[in-house]
Amino acid sequence: MTLGYLWRRGNHTHRIDYERFAYWSFLLSWLAALVASLVGLIDRGVLDYDDPRQQALDQHITQAIFFIILNGLVLYSRFRWPRVLDSPKRWLYLGLIGLGIAAITATGWLGGKLVYELHVGIR
Repeated sequence: MTLGYLWRRGNHTHRIDYERFAYWSFLLSWLAALVASLVGLIDRGVLDYDDPRQQALDQHITQAIFFIILNGLVLYSRFRWPRVLDSPKRWLYLGLIGLGIAAITATGWLGGKLVYELHVGIR
């Protein structure tokens, strides 16, 4: 949606819609990541401390925390500078979004590895 905002330079009404939708998407993904992290920390107790899968689980948790921090910075940037996409800070903001995309991709990949390869949480 952020790219849609940048692409639709001429039509002000549609740009505002893209901007609003992007903000709510970031907010909802941040909240969902918080809830998923809490559930994951609760489920972490399933593995013994010396379980060899613990390292993969710790990597997954680290990536999730990284995503929560990045997405929080994106939300803060939008809140602090509502017109950030029309300012010189745009490239920093877009960089945060790019890092967030990389972080959520790594988190998902590691989560898939935990479930499908290492069978964590599978009875």
